[in-house]
Amino acid sequence: MAQSAPIRYTKLIEKLIRNFQRRTPLRTGSLVITMFGDCIAPRGGVVWLGSLIEALAPLGISHRLVRTAVYRLCQDGILDNEQVGRRSYYSLTPSGRRSFIEATDRIYAETDHPWDGEWDLIITSQLSTDERNTLRKDLQWLGFRSLGSDLLAHPIADQGLLHSHLQSLSCAHKVVLMRAQLPAGPIENNLLNLVTATWQLEDLEAAYDEFLSLFRPILNSLSTLDQLKEADAFYLRTFLVHEYRKILLRDPALPAQLLPPRWKGHTAYQLARELYRSIAIPSERFVDMTFRNQIGQLPTASNQFSNRFGGLV
Repeated sequence: MAQSAPIRYTKLIEKLIRNFQRRTPLRTGSLVITMFGDCIAPRGGVVWLGSLIEALAPLGISHRLVRTAVYRLCQDGILDNEQVGRRSYYSLTPSGRRSFIEATDRIYAETDHPWDGEWDLIITSQLSTDERNTLRKDLQWLGFRSLGSDLLAHPIADQGLLHSHLQSLSCAHKVVLMRAQLPAGPIENNLLNLVTATWQLEDLEAAYDEFLSLFRPILNSLSTLDQLKEADAFYLRTFLVHEYRKILLRDPALPAQLLPPRWKGHTAYQLARELYRSIAIPSERFVDMTFRNQIGQLPTASNQFSNRFGGLV
């Protein structure tokens, strides 16, 4: 076992825990999702309920809250439950797994997106009000926003995900997809102002700034440590991904040409990558010691894990 980290560092971890506990209601289900996506999915995707209870207990989360959270995630179609004797094991449903794959591609991928100046436009005038609202809510995940009552837009949408989402909503035959090209030359200020307001970039940048304020001191403190406790590394990694995920999945992934100068999202990605790389190995040892499936210790992480943030080694 690694030696205990200095108390200065431990207090920073405690600050993350208090930051989570202050939120009401306590989002236990959201934290379970973070653990599943970050730690369990790349290592076979099945975990014993007792492991989750053990891992969440130091955060002040009772076994009742954990049981309630996983029950609701099953009700929502995200998790499946398998009973083996008196033990319950949880894994992602097929739809839950698809959502996790999409989220993983967003969370650990580069944030600098090349752009050819074209826009994806979706005309929704043939949809009912309910269909339009459902489509608008679903495509927010891909970064689309409304530019009018019947028009959704995004400059660099993932075409595969876009068509998959449209098909899953059974409305692909009712919408009109178009590509629009900006005239050559500098981007006009009125377009930049429209993007800033429509995609609420100021609010998003403020969230990134708060993320940086929370985790930059921890990154700076790592250089003073000879060794890092496995438990500290694991909980630091969990809260790093949890806080980053909450912001990033609101981020519309716009190209640099449409973002404010010195966009904080790029800085947040660099910090998350450096911190994650620094704590990956000791945190994985904690996963080995704590989490169990039907046959014991979770299998070794897949290549998908080692490729996160452009490669962990």
